[in-house]
Amino acid sequence: MRQYAFSTLPCEGWSAGEIADACKAYGFAGVELREGPGSVIAAQDSREQWQRTAAVFREAGIQVTNIGSGICVRNEAHGNGQLPQLRRLAEMAAVFGCKGIRIFLGNFAQRYDAPVEPVDHPGIVKWLQAACDLVAAHGAAIWIETHNEYATGKTLRQLLDEVDRENCRVIYDVIHPLEDGEEPEQTLLLLGEACVHVHIKDGEPFDDPLAHDWKYTWPGEGKVPIARIVRLLEESGYKGYFSLEWESKWRKELQAMKKEPAEVFPSYIQYMENLS
Repeated sequence: MRQYAFSTLPCEGWSAGEIADACKAYGFAGVELREGPGSVIAAQDSREQWQRTAAVFREAGIQVTNIGSGICVRNEAHGNGQLPQLRRLAEMAAVFGCKGIRIFLGNFAQRYDAPVEPVDHPGIVKWLQAACDLVAAHGAAIWIETHNEYATGKTLRQLLDEVDRENCRVIYDVIHPLEDGEEPEQTLLLLGEACVHVHIKDGEPFDDPLAHDWKYTWPGEGKVPIARIVRLLEESGYKGYFSLEWESKWRKELQAMKKEPAEVFPSYIQYMENLS
């Protein structure tokens, strides 16, 4: 039986109770909590506040799948400046009963002609080793999202082997490897058991040849082979969540649809349940 979750990215200003109620109303067993200002959780909140929020989800029977941080690392020095924040998030994850702390690596460049900062791969490896050791003390894990220069199974397989930490794992965001020309079969073969969480979304290439990122669409209306990806994951024995990441906060094409979570969330469940 598939387990569904959603990221709280489009739920800015919602209370924990409102999020838990939405999970129960629409059929989500889990929720991915975006951390930061305007979100239901923030690193600067007190431990007591975390505990009150965690109790809402626990009493509702909703599993917090992971903490969705905005940490993004391009080199060791840049990453070291974020270690205090990461330690705080590891403490938060322990309170919420989840292991994963989502992070990014590299540059967010939506266009091929966008300026980017240099990426220090050896430095990233050293930082990830230190980060994994730091969060392990709290029973947590680093979950790298397939994104930016580290979007593909090819680049991540090399990275994971070099980092060599059991608590370094991957969130497979299904659209980003495709943006870099890697098919799901190759991505999943290379990630293997390191794939512990999946972000579902759909999209298609822009007409602009300099656009790297795809244009996001309603699930089922784009070029992401979602049914094929789900089948491959289930055949591989994947037991994690299929988490909807509806990026209306960032993406103008989704904002133009003017669809609220009350429509998006149940439609996602229906779409996923109808996949053959």
